[in-house]
Amino acid sequence: MIHPSILEKAKQIASEKFVFPKDILDAIKKDNTVWKNFTAFSDAYKRVRIAYVDGAREHPEEFRKRLKNFINKTRENKQIGFGGIEKYY
Repeated sequence: MIHPSILEKAKQIASEKFVFPKDILDAIKKDNTVWKNFTAFSDAYKRVRIAYVDGAREHPEEFRKRLKNFINKTRENKQIGFGGIEKYY
């Protein structure tokens, strides 16, 4: 659950349009299986995971590590766990 003290801010952030970085999408699209699996994931999951990868952009090694891990898990059609994010949106 989201703590009541940040609920309104969380709703505001969740309602903002999220722009997927082109370079990350291009990396995902390189593999047809990865792209197919990615497009089947929920919008909330895609947004959280891509934001997590993008958040490491200032640390190139960590950025590459996160992107590689995300792509590998997506190829296996597995979501990276923390489970049930839809209940927060």
